[in-house]
Amino acid sequence: MKAPPRQHRLFAVLAAVVLPAAAQEVDLGWTTRVIAEAHQRRSDSIFGAGLDLTSFGSERGRIEQELRGRVGPANVLLTATAAGQQGQKPEARVRVHEAFVDFTLGGERFTAGKKVLSGDVGYAFRPIDVLQREPRLQLQAPPMEGIPSMSWDNFTADSAWSVVLTNPGHGQRDAAKDDGSVALKLYRRAGTVDLHGIARHSARNGVEIGAAVAAVPDDALELHASLLHQQRGAQRVPLADGATLTQLLNNDQALESRRLGALQKALIGATWTSESGLSLMSELWWDGSANSAADWQRLARNAALRNPLLTVPGVPTLAVNGANAASTRLFAQANLVRRGALVRMAWSDAASGWSAAADLLASLEDGGRTLMLSVGHSADQLRIDGGLRIYGGKSDSAFGLLPERRAIFVALSLAY
Repeated sequence: MKAPPRQHRLFAVLAAVVLPAAAQEVDLGWTTRVIAEAHQRRSDSIFGAGLDLTSFGSERGRIEQELRGRVGPANVLLTATAAGQQGQKPEARVRVHEAFVDFTLGGERFTAGKKVLSGDVGYAFRPIDVLQREPRLQLQAPPMEGIPSMSWDNFTADSAWSVVLTNPGHGQRDAAKDDGSVALKLYRRAGTVDLHGIARHSARNGVEIGAAVAAVPDDALELHASLLHQQRGAQRVPLADGATLTQLLNNDQALESRRLGALQKALIGATWTSESGLSLMSELWWDGSANSAADWQRLARNAALRNPLLTVPGVPTLAVNGANAASTRLFAQANLVRRGALVRMAWSDAASGWSAAADLLASLEDGGRTLMLSVGHSADQLRIDGGLRIYGGKSDSAFGLLPERRAIFVALSLAY
């Protein structure tokens, strides 16, 4: 039998040491969620019949049973999910999102196990969220799945620092979240100002150094900013101009990997909140790792070159549609906007349990935009949410090319 990975064996030993004390303290909660989504495909999409080979425009839904809590020094987050999508066979799975232990050794505090490590001060985009980047502004996203890690932690009333080792024993893997890395996280509170810092090293990105600040100068105003310098990076880009017919019809070459040199990511934002529950947020950001307007325009040109081949004798229809479908994977990235802005207006009333929000996101580089309208109601342990998202803007922008015009969702959550 194949031996388990080194870090898994280590976590098992730690669990065997600390879990016997778990019976002294149990705090668990159960949540049931039901989510349904309907997506409208663009009938005039330049990617054409290739979209039949993708999930764009498909109705989908899922039922989640979530167990979250603490058992002694062990923290757990488990979900059992039954999910279905139009045209596909339903699936059921059980996933361990978090399973980690907090313990003291030699007077020092440590954490070991599988843990979600995302975090930053931004809302639409988070530059220093480098340990485990969280995709933002999603429609009712499922819980994030943590990554194997070990950390040495130190906390005081107004400061904290942690040395974090993620995916012990790993180098660079296929997915960034599976890469091994070591990082130093810093936090300091100075009056009404919160200061955050991070330094990380990984084989993929080299050295990353970042800082963030959140300040509350008065009861109605909050200001925040975040900045990251990254030694190197990579991105997926469309097939270069001048590609041969063979390259255009090759699914594996529809997107290429491009190495990037030093790059920066930055965000600045502010939130104003009134006593009536109305709030207004605005943010501006730059993401040096996101695709440029020229990249999105080239993606459209490649599809425009493939489409006439559907009428050429001897050219397989499946090859044309398959390459167009493969090229739409560029939309799967966490952030489609390199230079972006968000304006968010929200309202909530604690007495009635009602809330509503309108989010307008604009790509300042390519002229794309998306509008999100949502409403929610919470009563005791029950919460209901619904929303509509509309994509638009210039036809050759990221949001203008997105193969969907709009999407709606309804979600019900019941906590026990």
